[in-house]
Amino acid sequence: MYRRRRKSSGLFKYLVLLAFIGLIIYIAPQIYASRFKFNPQQILDHSVLKEKTFDSKVIEVVSPKNGIKAYLIEDNTNPIISMSFLFKNAGRASDDADKRGISDIVAALLLEGTDSMDATALKEEMEDRAIGIGFSAGLDDFTGSLITTSENQETAYALLRDILSNPRFADKELELAKQRADNAFLRQKEHPASVLGVEAARFIYGSHPYGRNPLGDRDDIMRLKRDDLLDFVRSRLTRNNLIVGVAGDISPEKLGLVLDEIFGVLQKSGSTNFVRQADVTFNRRTKNISRRTGQNISVFAAPGVARSDKNFYPLFVANHILGGSGLNSRLSVAAREKEGLTYSIYSYMSLADKSPLLQGSFSSTKENFAELTGILNREWQRFGAEGATEEEVEKAKNYLVSSYNLRFSSISNLADILMYMQKENLGLDFLQTRNDKIRKITKDDVNKAAAKYFRPENMLFVNIGEF
Repeated sequence: MYRRRRKSSGLFKYLVLLAFIGLIIYIAPQIYASRFKFNPQQILDHSVLKEKTFDSKVIEVVSPKNGIKAYLIEDNTNPIISMSFLFKNAGRASDDADKRGISDIVAALLLEGTDSMDATALKEEMEDRAIGIGFSAGLDDFTGSLITTSENQETAYALLRDILSNPRFADKELELAKQRADNAFLRQKEHPASVLGVEAARFIYGSHPYGRNPLGDRDDIMRLKRDDLLDFVRSRLTRNNLIVGVAGDISPEKLGLVLDEIFGVLQKSGSTNFVRQADVTFNRRTKNISRRTGQNISVFAAPGVARSDKNFYPLFVANHILGGSGLNSRLSVAAREKEGLTYSIYSYMSLADKSPLLQGSFSSTKENFAELTGILNREWQRFGAEGATEEEVEKAKNYLVSSYNLRFSSISNLADILMYMQKENLGLDFLQTRNDKIRKITKDDVNKAAAKYFRPENMLFVNIGEF
């Protein structure tokens, strides 16, 4: 009898403890949010970055033998060199119609060895010498990166050259890649957010290559042979569609030689599939995907602008105010702070080459979903009709100017920026002039952009959940 009471008492204490822990878990975030709100705007208002400018000179380097161009910032502060490079129009959207997914398979297998060393030997060499090499297939482009210490740079260049010119693409590794892809397709079907992403792309773009499953096509991938991968490298990864950005401990003269050494072995030109501009119909189209989920999730889209468009900076500031500034955005304040209907609601500018968009997402319980959708529509329409206040515009500009310098926190980020400066034709002086372009934006500029692009009749929605 005594033992039974001890056991019962212990169970009671355990249940009380669980209840207490549950209470703490429930109220702690609310206490934290009320007393310690993170306000990036407030931090940057008092930041030394506010008036700082990035004055490092960007140099265009042209290789002496093959005329390969690169943007360089030479920085001898640390013995590190970072290189970012991309091959234009070699991303997923340019995959052959019967080889959808090949670009991702190539990106995954390029580090699985070369003709002169197998995958294990290659990875051990990179690890022993602290060399980082990576590849990725994006929607539009195929990208790569290299980071190395100055001491091991010659080995790093030789490895990257060997990878690009003599990829192993062993049958065993290809079969393993196919198995991983097969598993990825299965996992994709299990996650509502992944299903939503696939269906949203299809709904927005239809038969356009942007409407493809980002994983590719399972049957296409299963049919891939080694020769297909070799042909992809020869025809898509060429000097004519190559863009390079480099930052770190290397001189312009040395970089010119390195560009020839690494990329001179590539074909000068090849072939690629032309991807046309996407013709998207908006007019408040909506698609609901019925599925039992913890929360209903929505993605929405509206017409946007290209990076080179004259409205880019005004729309950039406008979007920051409405949905791009985290908890301080109008959407977040209206839906999260005032009504408590969602944890996250946001918008952003998507700059895909063939279809720039304003996009965003939110989620909520099924009971709150309709109300939350109504708040988004109302705020979107109000912003388009009334625009922003002078105070909102100045705060947004201040944040976008001050926070920009945080992008230079790593040498790899800097190499990426140099690469994209060339792709978007931003000019050698972009790092010095970008913030001035932001500062010159007026309230009238922002409100004209808001009136043109934040129009509810030009939106579309794709939702998943219980309706």
